[in-house]
Amino acid sequence: MREGVENKALPCLDKNITCDILIIGGGVAGLSTAYFLSQENSKNIVLIDKDVCGSGASSKNTGKLTYMQGLVYHKIAQNYTVNEAKKYLQSQIEAISIAKEITTKHHIDCNLEKTTACIFSLDANDKDKFIRERKFYEENHLECSSISKLDINFPIKFGIKTEDSYRFNPYKFLVGLKNYLTSQIKIYEKTRCIETKREGNYYLSKLENGKVIKSNFLVVATQYPFFVMPYFTPFKTTVEKSFIVCGEHEIKDFQAISEGKPTFSFNFYNDKKKYLVYSRRSHSTTNNLDTRDDYREITSEYQKYFSQSPTYYFQNHDLMTYDYLPFIGKIDKNNMYVLTGFNKWGNTNGLIGGKVISDLITKGKSPYEKIFCPQRSISFLKIKNLMVYNFQTAYRYLLNKVSSNQSYYDKNVQITNIKGKKCGIYIDEKGQKHIVSNICPHLKCNLVFNYVDKTWDCPCHASRFDIDGNIINGPSVYTIKLNNDNND
Repeated sequence: MREGVENKALPCLDKNITCDILIIGGGVAGLSTAYFLSQENSKNIVLIDKDVCGSGASSKNTGKLTYMQGLVYHKIAQNYTVNEAKKYLQSQIEAISIAKEITTKHHIDCNLEKTTACIFSLDANDKDKFIRERKFYEENHLECSSISKLDINFPIKFGIKTEDSYRFNPYKFLVGLKNYLTSQIKIYEKTRCIETKREGNYYLSKLENGKVIKSNFLVVATQYPFFVMPYFTPFKTTVEKSFIVCGEHEIKDFQAISEGKPTFSFNFYNDKKKYLVYSRRSHSTTNNLDTRDDYREITSEYQKYFSQSPTYYFQNHDLMTYDYLPFIGKIDKNNMYVLTGFNKWGNTNGLIGGKVISDLITKGKSPYEKIFCPQRSISFLKIKNLMVYNFQTAYRYLLNKVSSNQSYYDKNVQITNIKGKKCGIYIDEKGQKHIVSNICPHLKCNLVFNYVDKTWDCPCHASRFDIDGNIINGPSVYTIKLNNDNND
């Protein structure tokens, strides 16, 4: 919730500058990286954000700070070993401590409060998996108990719970952290980077307005890195979109998430009003292209279970990795770092990621360096997941090339060719036509129209544009306006 929170806009960078460390991205990962670097007395740090810090995906989530993230530790142990699973658990517990420390030390009012966390299942066949996961928690000295119901009108088969997770308002937290950092580093907003390259001992980051930032170190903390090389992000990950609704409801002292697909997620938020936050309909952006179906189903479910219509609705995108671990670390032989692929757990992974990057830059090492390394080793299970991810994206790319997806469009939306260019047309309530290119500038996938948000969305890698072609989310760094040469 953003009501009553003042997020003071900062200036756009309108000149060439030089700095020691450039951080691209003002979400939880970028701001956390800046925070820890500033605590190490690193000089001349610059952070830029394409919009306003804290206003992107980092602020549009259910507000959980927990290490209970489905049956993730069993899955990590399958891909690697139990030791790697333990290391990931330690990182998430440390991330919660970081949030508590920053909030207390800098007096950030973000409604942080301790709560029970639950994982539950709707499938009786999952019981053995839950027994293994509970044993893992207990072996790591975490109190864990079994449950057979939730303190809310929602049916489950069984589950497990712990008592030491937290919830908060991520937007308030990010604004508070940004306000503190303005006295420690240079922050520029409405400043979009469109290209980076190595030249000599420096990185040159070109901005949308033609200006250049020269830096010794480069940290890319965007949700989806805007470059293809040197990291090959499109081929190592997939993008999932999730749908979140909330409405007024009495507060319960728990948060919960289901195992498996479809995923159900609950949390509560207590400020001037009390809300139940409900997330559902999570799936790859390559599937279920008509967002109206997701909107109808999630609002219908909310009304069914909680006897009321939701007050707020929004969708979010998350970058999913092939092995359930984020990509945090160095991605070239020099001084370029990335934080991405948080698998829907950006609050904790963004916080610990900032600490990891700071440690790598200032100390040359981190206890989590190996498990988060973007170039970590491959296994059979990871190869299988990679093949599934890439097949889904390739299938959608090819299907879009031979089909206009016109079947679910109405008279207000058209896909057509204009002077040899494939275009999308949206006709608004006043009858005005908004004409844009229908090709995503990132990797040339055809766009689909999102009726709920009135946007053009890329089903391959989740770039989003408004009806006039302006960028809402990357990885695209170019608009889809017809006068944009990068759409040719």
